Amino acid sequence: MVEPVDTEPGRDDLLVVENLQVHFPIRKGLVFDRTVGHVKAVDGVSLRVPRGSTYGLVGESGCGKSTFGRAVLRLEEPTGGTVTLDGESVTGLKGENLRQARRRMQMVFQDPLASLDPRQSVQSLMIEPLRVHQPAPHEQLVARAAEMLELVGMPRSALAKYPHEFSGGQRQRIGIARAMILNPELVIADEPVSALDVSVQAQVINLLEKLQHEFGLTYIVIAHDLAVVRHISDVVGVMYLGRLVEEAPSDALYAQALHPYTIALMSAIPIPDPEVEDRRERILLRGDLPSPANPPSGCRFNTRCPYRQPTRCDTDEPELREIEGHAGRRVACHWAEQILTGEVQPADALVVEAVAADPTPA
Repeated sequence: MVEPVDTEPGRDDLLVVENLQVHFPIRKGLVFDRTVGHVKAVDGVSLRVPRGSTYGLVGESGCGKSTFGRAVLRLEEPTGGTVTLDGESVTGLKGENLRQARRRMQMVFQDPLASLDPRQSVQSLMIEPLRVHQPAPHEQLVARAAEMLELVGMPRSALAKYPHEFSGGQRQRIGIARAMILNPELVIADEPVSALDVSVQAQVINLLEKLQHEFGLTYIVIAHDLAVVRHISDVVGVMYLGRLVEEAPSDALYAQALHPYTIALMSAIPIPDPEVEDRRERILLRGDLPSPANPPSGCRFNTRCPYRQPTRCDTDEPELREIEGHAGRRVACHWAEQILTGEVQPADALVVEAVAADPTPA
């Protein structure tokens, strides 16, 4: 068994991830199968999640968010790094020890219809994990499944039905109930509301918060919707091309982003007030996300960065570091302090100017 990773004294971290890597080999050849490179889906991510809190993980499609979540649960095998749950490293666990650890870690998937077996009734889906981890007489298992369904707002009669008979929001509630039925300590929710209507999204988010308060759960919420993450998260991490580029308390991040990528993401969030929306500037990102099989040298964001400077950006890789005067914030940018003070400005060609106010009196 791998030795536990030491955590900071006085801090109750349920999950500690250090330098996690998930690299997928690129193979070539018909006769001789050889590895010609690797897709670095997750490349050196380190973070800590305190017990009972919610960590939001955001970034554009292809940045490695979902792969990171699956690697924490060992649904994808990490290439390197360590994952520690409550002081015990799970990256080296095998067989029965891994099975027992997975009872403490569960996942809510993005597409509930794809994650629920269409050939099994809800009752069968709900009691299957109990049979594996907490065997008991059949009547007790069914009673526990019914109790869990009622807790997420579903009637007992749902046990006899099949996944296709429910709406998207109802299926997601069933998926949440199935994840919670083993009383896990850590729940990773991978895009839990992205496939749902806006009205249903709020119901599911409120349900997750209710269950967290009731059972003391710890969440990692993976999403691309910044509004959802802001509503539910205590701390937000921003990923880009397999790396964490900024981490901060939720309110602080939305009040003042420090990394150029986060600044660009924030400028894309629509504001309901039309007057404010017309007056603010927006930052455009040039080009597409580079290939994780061949990331740029230096800062991985330098090929698209509106704040790019002629020195350091394309040669020196920035470390994820704390910024003086901003407690609890880490940023991977050489020029974070200068961007904050205004010494470094974005390129004019990448900024959409604010619309001038109409001088004509009403």
